[in-house]
Amino acid sequence: MLSDLQRVLLRACLQREPAAWLAAALARGDHELSASERELLAALAASADGMRLTRLLVEKLRLERLLRGDPELAAAFVRDQAAFVARFRRYCDQVEPTAVFPSEEAAAFAAFERTALP
Repeated sequence: MLSDLQRVLLRACLQREPAAWLAAALARGDHELSASERELLAALAASADGMRLTRLLVEKLRLERLLRGDPELAAAFVRDQAAFVARFRRYCDQVEPTAVFPSEEAAAFAAFERTALP
């Protein structure tokens, strides 16, 4: 089971602006964190590069899984990278990473696109 510290850190790393989200979460104080845990997270929020890099790595891995899981999406990526990346970013912003295999990421992306507004 994830501790509150792990849960907060994970949520932060999935945000477009992880350090800003983390700072706001700490300011709200709506988590059961010890003083030392809050201090650790505040230090992370003050040094945003590592959290930003973590988000980028997670997105990169998700993109690789997605493109391996659906040849049509891989072709769409080659045809128009900018348009595809815009679609993919909306997906990453709204769908938490849970897939392990390429087929799972492709299925999650397809489900997102079926329900997402244009």
